[in-house]
Amino acid sequence: MSGSEPLRVGAIGCGQFMAQQHIQTVARSPFLTLQHLADLDEAKLGRVAERYRPVRSSTQWQKVVADPEVDAVVVGVVPHLHPEICRAALEHGKPVYVEKPMASTPEECLAIQRLARERKVPLVVGFNRRFAPATELLVKAFRAAGPPVSVLYRISDDDRVRPPEQKWKLEDRLLIETVHIFDLLAYLIGGEPVCIHARGSRFNDAMVTIDFDGGSRATVLSSSHGSLEQPKERLDAVLDRGAVEMEDFVEFRSYGLPGLPALKRFAGRPYDDCDNRHVDDFARRGREALLELRRRYYRAMLESGVLKDSSSAAAWARAKKLLGDPPLPQINYAPDKGWGRALESFAMAVMRGTTPEELKN
Repeated sequence: MSGSEPLRVGAIGCGQFMAQQHIQTVARSPFLTLQHLADLDEAKLGRVAERYRPVRSSTQWQKVVADPEVDAVVVGVVPHLHPEICRAALEHGKPVYVEKPMASTPEECLAIQRLARERKVPLVVGFNRRFAPATELLVKAFRAAGPPVSVLYRISDDDRVRPPEQKWKLEDRLLIETVHIFDLLAYLIGGEPVCIHARGSRFNDAMVTIDFDGGSRATVLSSSHGSLEQPKERLDAVLDRGAVEMEDFVEFRSYGLPGLPALKRFAGRPYDDCDNRHVDDFARRGREALLELRRRYYRAMLESGVLKDSSSAAAWARAKKLLGDPPLPQINYAPDKGWGRALESFAMAVMRGTTPEELKN
């Protein structure tokens, strides 16, 4: 691999997330090429391979990590397979971009990290929210203020909408989903947690308070019992005689902070074979446009019967009709939360022998 050639990617996993995020990013990027694609499900693999035309495809992930023409591996499968795939890829000298969680225990994570350091092979976990356009303004606000700061963050969803193949995502919301927010908060605050207090009121519904070195404190509300009508994420932060708000990565507001815009809206993320009018609409109208889109999506899921029984093929067929032709994108994917930038930054870092964070500076 030379610095002038695209990074040849081996993508392991063809589920909804991989097909709509990382594989589409690879297909669009001038820095990346889809060299090898793998999934255990032959039908799913065939559909994605037909659409995105990898150089080769396989039902065995082992063939991807051993492929001498693969420069780096992107992993997005059920989490219990992540550690084994990461270790194998690192042992073959392949840089790894793995979806969270990398592993289910601190011991496993640290062991994989040690292996990466011993082999001198790059290893990145897909904490994409660091790379969202809205995060750039949050970083400026937090860095200007310095600690201590106080933050409230809500991440809530209606997990009744998940199809059967995604039920594993309901096992542990904090580990599988909310871990994104823990990473984002540490990044924004620029500190390490020193004390964590967590309480749950019902399954997958928790309040987590994190104290950071430097005196900052953040409280996270994480719930699977929300509404599809409501924006999934929101940050409120009180800084030093100033404050910021961020609504689901489509809108940023600042108060009492010279040098930062009072209001900034962000374009959405486009998807292949979808109705992408939201991209420009978010840039123009921000939260208002997002609310309209979410209400439309919610009505489709409700009227189709998906919210009553997400395992029903008939309900999903009705939902597909209600979502239009071309359909709306998966609603939580509509804002730009940094998926594309994160993967491209990883690729550029691998090619240049640096880190994604160093590329920002």
